[in-house]
Amino acid sequence: MTTARPRTAVIDEAWRRAVCDTVARLGTDPLTVMTGRDGGPLARTVKCLIDPLVLRIRANPALGRPLLETGAQAEAAELIAAATPRIADAALWFAELKRQRRAAGITGGNIQEQYFPRAFELAVAYGPPGPDAPAVAAETIDDIHRPSEGRSVDDLTAYLDHHHADLDAELDRVWAVAPHDRAPHDRAPAVENAAALLGALLTGEATDRARDARWERLTDSGIPGALGLALFAPGSPLADLLASCAIAAGADPPALSATTPAARPALRSVADVLPLDRSIASRVGTTLRRSRDRGDLPAIDEMVTAEIERSRAPWALDGPAWQAAMLVGVVVAAQLHPLEPQPCVHDVAADLSRRLAAQAHIAYTRRYLLSDIAVTAGLADDLAAFWRPYLNRLWVRLHGRSVTEPDTGTAEFDSAALLELLDGIARSVSYDQRSRIRAAIEKAGR
Repeated sequence: MTTARPRTAVIDEAWRRAVCDTVARLGTDPLTVMTGRDGGPLARTVKCLIDPLVLRIRANPALGRPLLETGAQAEAAELIAAATPRIADAALWFAELKRQRRAAGITGGNIQEQYFPRAFELAVAYGPPGPDAPAVAAETIDDIHRPSEGRSVDDLTAYLDHHHADLDAELDRVWAVAPHDRAPHDRAPAVENAAALLGALLTGEATDRARDARWERLTDSGIPGALGLALFAPGSPLADLLASCAIAAGADPPALSATTPAARPALRSVADVLPLDRSIASRVGTTLRRSRDRGDLPAIDEMVTAEIERSRAPWALDGPAWQAAMLVGVVVAAQLHPLEPQPCVHDVAADLSRRLAAQAHIAYTRRYLLSDIAVTAGLADDLAAFWRPYLNRLWVRLHGRSVTEPDTGTAEFDSAALLELLDGIARSVSYDQRSRIRAAIEKAGR
C-alpha cells in the first residue's frame, strides 16, 4: 500500500538535504538566499525555480499534484538532488545580480521573481560565477530593466510625481468632453445586431472561411465601438447585450467596471479590481512590464497622454479589431461556469466550458474543496465568478495589442487567432486557479 504525501513536504525534505550536501561540498551555504527562516525553501524558490526549472511540472504533471504517490516522491527528490550543484551556482549568480541591481540604482519589482529564473539560466550557461560574472550580470540586469531607455516603471513613477497636477487636470478635461456617438440614445438596434452577428460568428458549424467573413463583418460594423462607448453612458449595455443573446447573467453578471456607467479612472491608485477601473499609472505600467522591447515604445510622457485619451475610447481600447475581440470575450466569459457547467448559447463557449469542466483540478474541487468550507477559504466564490479573472486578463492582453498595434485588421488577426486567444485566456486563468487549489489542499493535508 502506497502512502501519498503533500508535495510541499517532499520538496521541503529534499531542500534540507540539498542544503546539507552543499555545505559539505563547499564549506559554505549559498542556498541561504533561497531558504526561509524555518530551513525550507522560500515559496518563490518553489514557484520560480524548483517547479518550472527543476521538476518541470508542465512536462511532468504527476510531480505537480498536491499529493505525491511513492514513485513521484522519489522522482521529485532525485531531481532536486541532481540539480543541487546547479541550484547552488544559481544562488551565487543571484547574489551577483543583486549587486549589479544596486549599482544600477534599480528599486522596482520583486527581485526573487525577476532574478531566480535568470540566475538559474546563468548557472546552466556558465556554471559558477567566474571573473567575468560582474559584466555578465550587469548585461542581464540591463536586459531585464533597460533603465537607460527612460521607459522603466521607475521613470513612469518619477514622471507622474513631477507632473501629477497637470495630468490630473488633463484627465478631467478628457472626461468632461462627450464626443459624438459616445452616448447613443438608442442602443437597442446595436444590441440586437450584435446578438445576430455574434451568434453567426460563434457557431460551431461555420467553416474557417465563413467564420473569417463573419468576424470581418462584426469588426467593420461599428457595433463593438458603439457598445464600448455605451459603457460610459447611463444604462447597462452589457446586461442588454447578454439578454439579447439569451444568456442568463445570474446574480453576479460580467462587468468591466464597479460602477454603471464606468467612471473616470484615477491617475494613480492601487484599487484596480476591474479593467475600466484601472488607474492610468497601472495601465501604462503594465504596458512597460509586458513589453519585450521598450525601445519600440513612445516616450513616457507620450504614453501617459495617449493612455488618458484612450481611457474614454470604446472599451478603453484603440483599434476596431481589439474592440470587437473584447465584445466577443464578454459574451463568451458570461457562459463559462467551470464548477457548475450550464447550457451555453454559443457552440464556441460550450466547447470551452466542457474543456474547463473536464480538467482534473476542477473535478477535484467539486469533490473535495467544496465539502470543506474551512479549506475553501473563498476559492469557491472566485471559481464560480470565472468571468472576473477571464475579462481582466483578456482586457490586459488586448490593451497591450491596442497600444502597440492599433491598426491591426482582420487579415492579420483573423477568426482563428481570435478563438486561439479566447482559449488561451481560459487556460491561463484555469492554471492560476489550479495553483491556488493545490496550495489549499496541501495546507489542509499537512
